[in-house]
Amino acid sequence: MKKYFFLAGLPRCGNTLLASILNQNPNIQVTANSLLPEIFLALKPLYQSLIFKNFPDSKSLDNVIHNIFNNYYQDWKAPYIIDRSYWGTPCNLEFLKALNFDLKFIILVRPVLEILASFIKIEKPRNIEKRCDELMADEGMVGKAILSYKALKKENCLIIHYNQLTEEYKDTVKKVYQFLNIPLWGHRFVDLDQLNINGISYNDPVLSAPLHFIKVDKIKKISYKVEEYLPVNIIKKYESDYFKSH
Repeated sequence: MKKYFFLAGLPRCGNTLLASILNQNPNIQVTANSLLPEIFLALKPLYQSLIFKNFPDSKSLDNVIHNIFNNYYQDWKAPYIIDRSYWGTPCNLEFLKALNFDLKFIILVRPVLEILASFIKIEKPRNIEKRCDELMADEGMVGKAILSYKALKKENCLIIHYNQLTEEYKDTVKKVYQFLNIPLWGHRFVDLDQLNINGISYNDPVLSAPLHFIKVDKIKKISYKVEEYLPVNIIKKYESDYFKSH
């Protein structure tokens, strides 16, 4: 029987790096960005459909919902699956709590301006202000992750700052194992692998930039002078110490 845990880090905070390290252990598989919330969202409206209301077989439809994880991951060999998504958004968290899992969340954080600067550096958008506003919108990659974080920090979670992951990586990985109550495994922290799960890798050319590419020689913190990438009005608009204390 597989056990499921959840990775709900903000983007550009080392999620792919952490996954690459943990996936060295054959007993653990950290996923890429998960499709499971989208599958649930596609199924949820069926409860309000005319066909269902006409013949409300709740138990059968509940069986589909409750077996989504086991069906999706039935061919994954590892006993521990760490699923990555915006698990703290209201609908996603409602979904998980309905499944009666022993919920544990790993959350990677980083100052918001550093996250935005990282996106701008790698994507090189023509309109920096527009792109930052898109990212910070409630449905944007950063804004959605922040909303998720605000909910999950009230749950059973392990918050990891980007600096901890990149500067104290051995201790940080040990904390992950302790938090998940998984037997410790000997990881290497040099000569890393790009994320590859069951022979499948990220196809980042379909995106605007290689957002899931990691440096493989060694773990190294990537620092940004945010003023080199962000205009003053964006810095003032989104400046926050919200994640600096973690």
